[in-house]
Amino acid sequence: MTTQGTTQINTISIRSVGKSELSVSVLGFGGGTIGSPQIDNPTSIETVHSAWDSGVRFFDTAPWYGLGRSERRLGLSLSGKDDRDTYHINTKVGKTLVPEPHRVEANHTLSPGGEVRTPRDSITGFRVKFDYSYEQIHRQHLDSLQRLGHSKVDSLTIHDIDYGYHTQSQIENHLNQLSGKQGGGARALEELRQEGKIKAIGCGCNLESRNEKSWNTDQHESLIEKIVDLVDLDFLVIAGGYTLLETRALRRILPLCTRYNIGVIIAAPFASGWLVDPGQATYMYSEPSTEIAERSKKIQAICQHHDTPMAAVALQFPLAHPAVAAVIPGAKSPAEPKQNKTFLDFPVPGDIWTELREQNLIDAEAPVPS
Repeated sequence: MTTQGTTQINTISIRSVGKSELSVSVLGFGGGTIGSPQIDNPTSIETVHSAWDSGVRFFDTAPWYGLGRSERRLGLSLSGKDDRDTYHINTKVGKTLVPEPHRVEANHTLSPGGEVRTPRDSITGFRVKFDYSYEQIHRQHLDSLQRLGHSKVDSLTIHDIDYGYHTQSQIENHLNQLSGKQGGGARALEELRQEGKIKAIGCGCNLESRNEKSWNTDQHESLIEKIVDLVDLDFLVIAGGYTLLETRALRRILPLCTRYNIGVIIAAPFASGWLVDPGQATYMYSEPSTEIAERSKKIQAICQHHDTPMAAVALQFPLAHPAVAAVIPGAKSPAEPKQNKTFLDFPVPGDIWTELREQNLIDAEAPVPS
């Protein structure tokens, strides 16, 4: 029997993003999945429309997602939806999409773990080229506007300066490109914000299988601190580092955000679908460890005891941290945004949070909804 009250979050609530002028709906839309060529154009558009009808007014995309496909589909879906100032779009910089009509093998490079680092879209013939310099960030901004078919975006996020994609020497090169004293990328972003062309500057911060080794040491956290020193950031997009199952961002990343009034957007709050349907989805795009699988079962048992979807607990958990402005789950069908709204609106019994703490299933330092 539940002895405490319930917690729930209003989908249409608006929160400020760090120290910036940007305010967003707490439930956003992650546009990675609609970039997949396995999802057709009509389904992608209907999925975005479903998110809109569910109260979402913050939409995240990137040139990387489907190599331009996500931006094109998102922009078309939102075209004419409402006054442009009533919703917000975040896209990303650091990757130029370069036309390559005929495949050039020399441009195909791999990350340190052997994953493809600079893919080419076989349908459109565009290839990724990493570049965080002044000229390229301005070009990437304008390229994104053209793909979206919108005359502005509300924020730009530095994408994938990360040990999952780059060697140490490549990391150093990209930091030099970003540096205001060298490549000038930071200066380009700050100019765009000062000129009113964007409201906020963000940076990605991922924890997934391809870069987990850098989280097992202090490499990744030190890298984010270096970027904060180089760029006047307004927010981080944290994917995988702060979920119901993974709270390593509490070590240094979230305290850093609190110290500098840097807001947080939580991407992949379901850990690539695992927290919606454990065992039927991947965990952060890979197979879960035994420890993650066992802890998931224990959390799921508590949720089932209280007749509460684990996904509702997972979606509401990160929003309890004071730095977090929004969660941006992805969706591959029109049903999923509606489901996400249901999860966020679901009244979670307070005893669930108590039992998760008592059984050491969530970090003692992690704030929970109240």
